[in-house]
Amino acid sequence: MDISNKTIYYSGVNALRLEWLAEQSVKYGVLITFNEGEENSNEVKYEVQVTRLKPGTEGQALFQIDRVGDVFVNEILPDLVADRLAYAAGKVFYPLVITVDQNGGFQTVYNCTEILKRWQSVKIKILNDFEGTLVENYIERMEKLLNNPDSIQVAFSNDWFIQTFFKPLYKEYGQHRTTESIYKFPIANGFNVEGYITEEKLSGKTNSFGAIELLHNGIIKPLEDDLYIANRATGNYEGYYLLHPKYRRVISVVSDFNYGAPVVSKVKVKITVIPKSGEEFDQDFELDTNVKGLPVTEIVMIDRQTSRKGFWDRLLNK
Repeated sequence: MDISNKTIYYSGVNALRLEWLAEQSVKYGVLITFNEGEENSNEVKYEVQVTRLKPGTEGQALFQIDRVGDVFVNEILPDLVADRLAYAAGKVFYPLVITVDQNGGFQTVYNCTEILKRWQSVKIKILNDFEGTLVENYIERMEKLLNNPDSIQVAFSNDWFIQTFFKPLYKEYGQHRTTESIYKFPIANGFNVEGYITEEKLSGKTNSFGAIELLHNGIIKPLEDDLYIANRATGNYEGYYLLHPKYRRVISVVSDFNYGAPVVSKVKVKITVIPKSGEEFDQDFELDTNVKGLPVTEIVMIDRQTSRKGFWDRLLNK
């Protein structure tokens, strides 16, 4: 049964549970815009493939992230030597395998040992393609990082894709479908703030094409320290997640962040599923109400006839 023209109302504990099947891969496009609309605006664009792996040796929930193709900065390939060097060295991290907690939030980089083993071949290629003091210094810094698993964890706490995509979304939202968390994003890392106090609101019904909507609204929470009362940081966060109605995996995310201390910094992150060739993004939205573990207590389906729109119009609900 195709539910793209149905609306689903759900009640009960309103819990989300990830049903992403092991060894199933999904490709996403990622667009990160820094200081949109300003003179110093920059955007980074790339594609990733995310695969749910079988559990780790100790039962950890594992995901593999692969970079697909090149990384574009302002619609072109990096041209400065430093940028090209960083891009070439960064390939050592992929495929990246991470662990997530029971709610789907990023925990650790799982394959640090494999990453370190890959470094030798990546290093040889760098030395063949680049030369000079800059290269030697960069290699030295990379080797210090790779030999310290804690440093690798810190590096990915500053990764915008990881920190936006792998959030603890999968939990109970309660009778009123609203809960609250404190989230720290890279824009505020290194500053004296606890993070963004974020209200998370789960929609009471699926949207016009059958996806689950999750809204985040947050404000900066400063540390409780008298030294910073006179010049407390401010900032806001808005996130809009669309989730698959059956598997609960992310279909798209649009998140806006700003942080002022005292100069305002802005970041917008857009992550959207890239359907397989010839398929619609919602081609597998068929919902089986007998699925074990369905995280709703009752479902009522109501016919809702709508015209078929184009991919982006439907995904962005325009």
